[in-house]
Amino acid sequence: MSVSARDALIALLVAEYGELRRRLTSRLGSADAANEALQDTYVRLRRAEELAEVRNPRSYLLRMAMNIGINRFRSEARHLSAADVAELVELPDDSPDPEQIIGARADLKLVEQALEGLPERRRAMFRGFWVENAGYRDIALQFNVSERTVRNEILLATRYLHKVTDEIFVDRLQKSASQPVPSVEANEQ
Repeated sequence: MSVSARDALIALLVAEYGELRRRLTSRLGSADAANEALQDTYVRLRRAEELAEVRNPRSYLLRMAMNIGINRFRSEARHLSAADVAELVELPDDSPDPEQIIGARADLKLVEQALEGLPERRRAMFRGFWVENAGYRDIALQFNVSERTVRNEILLATRYLHKVTDEIFVDRLQKSASQPVPSVEANEQ
């Protein structure tokens, strides 16, 4: 009784399992992935109809298992795991709370007030660059000045705003730091 090509491949898979697993582990990057690929290879061979004669059975088995492993990676990459979903659910909400929104609006109002202290042209150039995203060239054409003048005006406006807002924010921090922090015991009463 002659052995079929399918049965010969199954026998070779069983006999060479350790070596095939070692080679697949290095190629797939995981011993678990190699084991799963070899198990699926075995199942597919058992289910297969009669196969034609294979020239290089070891290479055939290795390539078949590699393809199965790669297809499994691709399939798993399309879906989130339960751990991924749980991690996403546990992500903290980064949106600002009402207190942060009020603080940001107050800070913006302070910056707007500080901008009023700038000469009109400098203020307009600063707004054009930072608020309207206009380039130096566009601003220079609008005001009929050189790009170097625009860069200088924006630099001066930026330095001025840093100085004024730093003074305001430092003053605010010093005031809040000087206020006593309520103790834990006072909250428990």
